[in-house]
Amino acid sequence: MKLIKNTCIIAVGTLFFSLIAKAQKPPVIHEEVERDFHPAYAALATGTLAQRHITGRKAERYPWPVAIKSIGHTMASYQRYGGVSGAYFHHGLDIRADAGSDVLASAGGQIVNIENYMPGDDAYWEVAIIDKDGFIWQYHHIERDSIPQSIFEAYETKTPIPAGTKLGEVYYWSVVTFGERYHHIHLNILGKDSAYLNPFDFLDLLPDASSPEISKVYLVRDGNSVSGNTISSGTYTIGAEIKDLILSDVFVLPPNEIKVSLNGTTPFTVWKFDSLPGGADNEKYVNEFYLPRLACGDYSCRKPVINLGFRKKAGQPFPLTPGAHEIEIIVSDYSGNEARRSFRWNVE
Repeated sequence: MKLIKNTCIIAVGTLFFSLIAKAQKPPVIHEEVERDFHPAYAALATGTLAQRHITGRKAERYPWPVAIKSIGHTMASYQRYGGVSGAYFHHGLDIRADAGSDVLASAGGQIVNIENYMPGDDAYWEVAIIDKDGFIWQYHHIERDSIPQSIFEAYETKTPIPAGTKLGEVYYWSVVTFGERYHHIHLNILGKDSAYLNPFDFLDLLPDASSPEISKVYLVRDGNSVSGNTISSGTYTIGAEIKDLILSDVFVLPPNEIKVSLNGTTPFTVWKFDSLPGGADNEKYVNEFYLPRLACGDYSCRKPVINLGFRKKAGQPFPLTPGAHEIEIIVSDYSGNEARRSFRWNVE
């Protein structure tokens, strides 16, 4: 009896300390894993945005996979943990939801992967599905023990599952950031050539009545902000701190679209991420679209400072002719709410 009693005490103690360890896992690992996970099965994706937006046909939208609380990150969110060289685009949506809530397949299709992509850490289980149009939906941070046996069987037999099928439940996330526990599902949608596509283009529109905010605009030289608005010769651009909130008061996001007008010209788009600018590469161009010496993106700081002069194909020549110049900045969110701000400077 004494042996049995001691064994029970040891078992209970082991369970207790395993739960403590689960709640204290270092959060930085999460960012390294998500940035570097590029599975071979992504090559199966054949879907393109062009086929979703054929003239005369309305693109299909899908229900959200969880009972959403707020958006924690968009695909264009700036992420940097431990240095400028490690910066990357978030490349998917962090959909915040209660731990233990059901994760349902937004679109039906064939399961192409069930995997612990950080072996030994239960936070990193995914279920991935390729839908009828050739898009792969990756659902990350599903609680392993909540994945139904029928999902494993469908994976093994290659049997398609319908939309609305339960894939599992939201994993209990240990990190507290900006005063809130960060339980979430990270959703990626992959298209042809493994390109990361914007999940907002696929999911039902969310209610959002608040406009983005252009909080700061300033001149930037060699990556650093310049005080005042009078300059001479040199290499300059315009930096703007622009933030949005979706169903949250604390989780700062970049806007959906930015247009600018230089000296009264017709406004043109300088920022809109229907897909990542680097396709399958979530690090390419991040330190050009953002100003890395001024921006931040980690568990304690979110400040999207955007380089309004950068273009993927060709940069916008910065007006350096002597005299007064003006830029008008027009930003909008996914619901069409808009904000504007002008900035003037002089070239001596």
